[in-house]
Amino acid sequence: MTSLRIILASSPPRKLCKPSTPQTPNSDQTRITPLNKSPSLHLLSKTHLSLTLSQTILCSPVLASTEPFDQPTGKIDLESILITIDNFFNKYPFFVAGCTFVYLVVYPAVIFYRRKYKPITAINAFRKLKSEPESQLLDIRDGKTLASLASPNLKFLGKSSVQVPYSEEDESEFLKKVKGSFSDPENTVVCILDNFDGNSMKVAELLIENGFKEAYYIKGGARGKNGWLAIQEELLPPPVHMYTAKNAKSSNNNEASVVGKEN
Repeated sequence: MTSLRIILASSPPRKLCKPSTPQTPNSDQTRITPLNKSPSLHLLSKTHLSLTLSQTILCSPVLASTEPFDQPTGKIDLESILITIDNFFNKYPFFVAGCTFVYLVVYPAVIFYRRKYKPITAINAFRKLKSEPESQLLDIRDGKTLASLASPNLKFLGKSSVQVPYSEEDESEFLKKVKGSFSDPENTVVCILDNFDGNSMKVAELLIENGFKEAYYIKGGARGKNGWLAIQEELLPPPVHMYTAKNAKSSNNNEASVVGKEN
C-alpha cells in the first residue's frame, strides 16, 4: 500500500477529457462536386451508358435473327447475286416483263423507223420509183454480172438505172462515182439493187452517212427470194423486167409496143 501511494503521488495529474463537440464543417468542404467537374465520375457514367446501349442493341430481336456478317474475302459471291436477282424477278414480275418488252421490241423499233436507210421489197421499190420523182435506182453489181443480167430498164418511167459497181476495198472511189452520178444527192432517194441484199445494206448506210436524203436496199436483190426476178413476171410491167443479154433485144421490142399502146 505504501509503494502504491508513492507511485500515485509521484505521477503527474491527468487532465480530464472533455467530450468532443462536433465541428461545423466548412461550407466549402461540404459543397458537393458536380458530376461534370469530376473526371472520374464522368468517365464512369459514360462507360456505364455505353455498356447499357451495347447490351440493348445486341439483345434486339432484329439483330438476334440476323446472321453475323462474313468477313470480306475479296471474292464475289456469285450465288448470292443470282439469288438476289431471282428474288427481284419473283417480287416484281410485271416490272421485269415491261423492261424486257421495251428493250427487245420498242427500242429496236424506234431505232429502225428513225434511221434513214431501210429495207424495201422489190414491188415497193418499183412503186417508189414510179411515184416519187426524186427517187432513183442504183445498181451496184459488178460488170460481169451486169453483162449476164442487165439492170431494169426504167425508160418507161422516164428514168435510167445508175450502174456503179461496189467495192468494199475502195469505198471512197465508189462514193465519189455515186455522187457524181446524181446532181442533187441531198434531195435524192436511192433504191439500191444487188445480186442479193448483203452489200446493198452497207451501201445504203454509206450513202446516208454521206449526205443522201434516203436510201433503201431492195430485199432479195436481183436474184434472191422475193427479189426483182422472182416477182417481175407477176407484179411488174414488162418494160422494167430484167433480161439476160440474149433477151435484151426482145425486151426493147416489148417496151416499144407498150409505149405505143399508151400513146
